[in-house]
Amino acid sequence: MRQFDFYEFVGVIAPGTVILLAAGLIWPDYLGEVQKLNVSLGGFGLALLLAYVAGHLLQAVGNLLESAWWKLIGGWPSDWPRTGKGGLLSELQLVKLQERIRIDLEFDNFILGPNVSPKSWHPLFHQIYATVRAAGRDDRAHTFNGNYGMFRGIASAAIISMIIILVARGWEVWPYAIAFLVATGLAVFRMHRFARLYALETYVQFLALPRAKGGAL
Repeated sequence: MRQFDFYEFVGVIAPGTVILLAAGLIWPDYLGEVQKLNVSLGGFGLALLLAYVAGHLLQAVGNLLESAWWKLIGGWPSDWPRTGKGGLLSELQLVKLQERIRIDLEFDNFILGPNVSPKSWHPLFHQIYATVRAAGRDDRAHTFNGNYGMFRGIASAAIISMIIILVARGWEVWPYAIAFLVATGLAVFRMHRFARLYALETYVQFLALPRAKGGAL
């Protein structure tokens, strides 16, 4: 059986573990019985398997969370050079980015700005990232993206845990609910930060790629 990659561990298993923690607080007797089984399935502990499954289910909640968050903020960090929001790149870097897109990606008449639709820009950003990855310079961006996924999942898990624990146990466990609420805020803050770092690193590495003769990479 293959090993987990970085994203699967931080983006799936870590958020799933938060849900298991909440389950342990709500139903400690049942969780204790599960732990006593000490089952191993092909090298997986049962708790790891449960965390993996729960983490994948949380991705649906994470997708809703990130859509709402970036809509509230005014767009994904990868969109900021297009929309002029967020101050991700300097004016000189924006000029250079437009030039590199025209020459290196062969979009001769490309003009960077809000006139470019999100539907057109998102595939273009993916092409920029693919260019950086093909050059073997995406290590930091990949790590930032993995951490973004982890904190998106943790925020989703904390929200679900807060709701479930209040429904199952009522206001008698309000300190746990407050703890999960604080965890949600901190996770969203870190999610935002790593999304920004991911976009910044991708653009900076793209701008730093050497050019071959004739302007092509």
